[in-house]
Amino acid sequence: MAKNRPKWTGNRIMLKTIFIATSSLILLTSCQSPQSSTTQSIKNNEPSSINNPAVKKHNALRQQHFVGSKLSYSLKLEKEAQTYVNKLAQSGKFEHDPSNIGKMYGENLYRHSSTQKPNLNKIIQKWYDEKKYYDMQTQKCQTSKVCGHYTQVVWKNSKLLGCASAKYTKGSYKNGYVTICKYYPYGNIQGENPY
Repeated sequence: MAKNRPKWTGNRIMLKTIFIATSSLILLTSCQSPQSSTTQSIKNNEPSSINNPAVKKHNALRQQHFVGSKLSYSLKLEKEAQTYVNKLAQSGKFEHDPSNIGKMYGENLYRHSSTQKPNLNKIIQKWYDEKKYYDMQTQKCQTSKVCGHYTQVVWKNSKLLGCASAKYTKGSYKNGYVTICKYYPYGNIQGENPY
C-alpha cells in the first residue's frame, strides 16, 4: 500500500524546479561576456576612430584633391568586407560582391600571390596610382587603362570605409592574399565628378 504523500511535496518539487531554472539562467547570463565596443559599433553602424591606418592613408590622398571630405572607418563595412573576402579566399575567385549595389557600397579589390600579409597602405597607394591614367578635365580614363580604383579612393561623396584581407585556400593565387575595401556610399557614378 502506497503511503500518502503530504500535499506540500508536489509544491516542493515545483519550487526546486523553479529555483534550478532561475539559478541556471542567472549563471548563464553572468558567464556571457559583455558586448565589446566592436560589436556595439557594428550593431549601431557607428564608425570607429579616424586613426585607423586605412582611413589615414585614404584621407591623406583625398586631401590632395579637396579639403574637408574625410572618410571615417566603419566596423560594419569591415565586417561585410571580411565576410565577402573570406568567400573569395575559400573559392579562389576574384570578383566584386554582387550585393554591393543594393547596399550602395563601392568596392576596391586587390590580390597578390605573395605569402606575406598584405600591406594595406601600399595597396591603397597602388589604387591611387591609377591617377596617372585619369584625365581630370574630361573625367575619363585613358583607353585600355583602369582608373576606377583611383576614383573610388578619392570619391568626394563617399563617407565610410571598411577593409579586410584573407588568405586564398585554392585557385591560382593559393596561399596569396585578397584584400577588399568597401565604401559607403559608392562612387564611380557615370557623369559625376569624383571631386
